Amino acid sequence: MLGAADLAGAPRFEDGVWLISELDETKPCPVDTAQPVSRWAPCANWAVHRDGQWFAREKDTGIKIRPLAGLITVSGGEIAIIQMENAVIDNSTAAADTDPTPFFFGAFDNVPTSAEKLRSVKLWLVMCGQYRPRKTTTNDETAEEFVRYPGFDEQCRPASIDALRAAAEASRPPESGRAHVRWTRAVLD
Repeated sequence: MLGAADLAGAPRFEDGVWLISELDETKPCPVDTAQPVSRWAPCANWAVHRDGQWFAREKDTGIKIRPLAGLITVSGGEIAIIQMENAVIDNSTAAADTDPTPFFFGAFDNVPTSAEKLRSVKLWLVMCGQYRPRKTTTNDETAEEFVRYPGFDEQCRPASIDALRAAAEASRPPESGRAHVRWTRAVLD
């Protein structure tokens, strides 16, 4: 979806280990970032950024990592769009030709900084629509329907980068509802 023109002004990330906060507060995962990654709790969700590429933990193998080359693309703009292929999440091979929705999207506020690399972002998922009360003639007041944002098809694929950016703005949760992704250390161990 994101093309070369969309990548102009894309933010640059600091090389090192990035920790992704837990959004599920009912299952805390304490991490002592002063410790080497090999000593972190298995529940810790982290990734490595090196020389412009992202790497993820290879399943539950400790600190063995796998490259995510080509699976994550970040755009420029006031709201940076992160395009991730589904293989990022499920460790599968990329199959854009068979998956009707091969990507999902995240976003974060991209406050331009001169030549500095990012060390922290507050990320949210870009939704393709929202639930609204259904307009019915019955007494069912709780009925809801899913209404897609303009420019999204039935399988939640955006027709353009403009539709995607508008959906990112409409999907923006309060800051407390965003995942905090932050640089924690330069090396794994």
